[in-house]
Amino acid sequence: MGRSVADGRRASVWWRATGTRRRIIACSIAAATFLNFTSGWTPSLAAQTSEPSAAPRSSRTKIYTILGAILGGAIGLGIRHSSGGKSAGVVVGSTLVGAGIGFAFGHEADRTYNSRYRGVVPLHLQSVDAHLEGEPVALSADDSLIAVGGSSGVEMLPLSGAMEAGILRARGINSIMAVALAPTTGWLAVGSPAGLYMFPPDVGPGALVRPGDIGAIAGGQRQVYVAVNDRIEIAPLSDDTARAWPGLTMGSPVHALMLDPDHGLLWATTDRNLIALRTSSDSLVRIGEAPLDAVGLHLAQTGDTIAVALGERGVQLFDVTDPRAPRPVASWTTAHFAYDVSIDKQRLFVAAGPEGVYVVDLSTNPMRTLGLARELGFATALASRRGYTYILDRRGVVLRRVLSDF
Repeated sequence: MGRSVADGRRASVWWRATGTRRRIIACSIAAATFLNFTSGWTPSLAAQTSEPSAAPRSSRTKIYTILGAILGGAIGLGIRHSSGGKSAGVVVGSTLVGAGIGFAFGHEADRTYNSRYRGVVPLHLQSVDAHLEGEPVALSADDSLIAVGGSSGVEMLPLSGAMEAGILRARGINSIMAVALAPTTGWLAVGSPAGLYMFPPDVGPGALVRPGDIGAIAGGQRQVYVAVNDRIEIAPLSDDTARAWPGLTMGSPVHALMLDPDHGLLWATTDRNLIALRTSSDSLVRIGEAPLDAVGLHLAQTGDTIAVALGERGVQLFDVTDPRAPRPVASWTTAHFAYDVSIDKQRLFVAAGPEGVYVVDLSTNPMRTLGLARELGFATALASRRGYTYILDRRGVVLRRVLSDF
């Protein structure tokens, strides 16, 4: 009889302990499930759409601290219950320890996230992709084609449609650094350390028209503008004679060129200046300039606004209503490094290398960063045309196309 009572008491204690264990396990599973849910629902949902994440990311520090406190308190209650109600301070201590552990994990998660997205909303954009050959470097577009230059030559792809495999031209040119398409005529200009090569529309071999280290090219309807060290020259589209052409010496290496056909201007960047030039007869006249915060790597324009990619110094915006005196109006410095810029429908796209592509709304004052699209790869070159923005992803060796007005 005594044995039965003792056995019953042990069974009762075991049952209570087992129940406590079950409660602790249940609390742990619930906390883990909730944590997984709260940390994963936003990216999973956003990945199914082409829209940016609209809601800001919840602070993982707060969430993990609360969950840690709940889990720690549950464990403390279990320990207190199994000890017969003794050690009341265990609950408080366990709760504080759990909250501290949760805070540490949450703080690290938030720090990693902020470092990854630079404090902006992540964008998840659908893209149409075309796989490229070799190591792509340069990008140019007109109203019907897009040209990608690299170690294998220049791939010519249609501007719209499914972006099927393109036609490969300029195979024999080493170290292609710049490409340009002449609007309407279809001529292709290719720049390398060996010189400037011109290729006729559609098919046919190219010809060396200017020896020298080519830094930048801008294609016009009847001529091409080319930067050779510190000099900008004008070469005809169809000439096959290799020589120096009429132009203007700038006094500093030229890094980027951009035509402004609406105002009859050519814009150039040097080591420290944004410069406006106008064609005069068969040469160029310098009509205005403004200092830059760093070397101007690339240019983009919408109306009377020009954006300049400045590498580590971000992007600088200028009001060029009066090209004789370009006026700096804003700077954007969120990216670690701005490789290239393009503008479409009051949206500024910034190629930020391993970070991906930032999208900035220029219609607000001050301008507002809409988000960062990391999934677009190692973005180094951009072009925006006809409602689409094209991104050169050098890591994936892919040309990506996204809607500019996503």
